[in-house]
Amino acid sequence: MTNLSIVEVDYGIANNFGTHIEMNRHLKDYPTLYNPILKHELSHTDKIFSLEDMKLDFLQGSQVNNWELTKFMFQHPKSFTQLLPFYWTRKKGFVYDINMTVMYLIMFSIVSLSVIGGMYL
Repeated sequence: MTNLSIVEVDYGIANNFGTHIEMNRHLKDYPTLYNPILKHELSHTDKIFSLEDMKLDFLQGSQVNNWELTKFMFQHPKSFTQLLPFYWTRKKGFVYDINMTVMYLIMFSIVSLSVIGGMYL
């Protein structure tokens, strides 16, 4: 899976689509972010959904400096699309992130249960 081509884009941070990896073109100016993010993306499987990928995204620590990544995102606001569970691009059309969708569903469920539970206390 190390033979994936890298496509530079103006949005998001990075995504592995199984056939290629999309990386925000501005990341090349930030090697302390670019290298660990690329390593992370190369660690993904080529499956649409897998528990291994979910663990990689949400449970395993990242070598990315979160403060530097946050600064990068504010300096390049289109990178915030990385936080969306789905989005639209002219080139690819409708794009969805299963892991992000599952995470948002879990968060929504927890908040909903907390609100409903709080109403009955």
